[in-house]
Amino acid sequence: MSRRPNQLDTSGAQVSALKGMFQVGDLASRVISVLRQRSTAETALLCDAIIDRLLAAISDPRGFDTGAALDMLRRAHLSDLDIIKCYIPEAARHLGCQWDQDDKSFAQVTTASARLQDMVRMLSSDWSDSIVPRRGSEQLGVLLVICDNDLHTLGMATIAARLRHDGHSVRVITGVTMTDMRKALRQDWYDLIMFSCARSQALDPISEFVKHIRMTVRNAPPMILGGLILTQVSDAQTRTGVDLATNDLQLALKHFDTRSVDKRLVAE
Repeated sequence: MSRRPNQLDTSGAQVSALKGMFQVGDLASRVISVLRQRSTAETALLCDAIIDRLLAAISDPRGFDTGAALDMLRRAHLSDLDIIKCYIPEAARHLGCQWDQDDKSFAQVTTASARLQDMVRMLSSDWSDSIVPRRGSEQLGVLLVICDNDLHTLGMATIAARLRHDGHSVRVITGVTMTDMRKALRQDWYDLIMFSCARSQALDPISEFVKHIRMTVRNAPPMILGGLILTQVSDAQTRTGVDLATNDLQLALKHFDTRSVDKRLVAE
């Protein structure tokens, strides 16, 4: 089986996304799910003037040029990693505040966040030819799972891009059913499984996934829960049975047990 799961699987998500967009009640309170906290160094790097220019670009009703927006940030002497780690998440935070304060409509925030995700996609595409994969046990195989009807994909896209930039092997699956989960586990093996969740309704399916993995997978890897749900539910870790609930990527990686790196995950 392949050691490098780098494909994107959009099982069922494309068909239901538009319909689901107007059914997700959690989106009314917080539009953007950001799967990490800023460090002191990242806060120091942020420049309000550049953030304002980025927000103006992604909010322009006349259209958006992804390449031009990235060129603007690069001319400000920002590295691509700075853009992914700091500026795109910060722009997302601003969009969330503008939604909460009724400064932007649902449609405006949805469009702007989709443009941010286009930037993530272009950046990670540029990295694909230049990033050298880590060797042997240093490279993690990570499965990122986005639950059905969960439209908060910007944070997870950013996480995937950062992991790939660091040389890890990443597979993202969205709109996941139990059949999809079984298939993913048969196709590849993983050192970490990370769930993104924005809605309390998705906690029960995640719990079922976790139970299935523990019951059917030998040497089951650590399972991490992140996403908007952690700002809404205090017992998400207990309810799902994951090993850790956090929106801090570095904490999630530290939680990984290096002793399990060389253990092959096999679906029975």
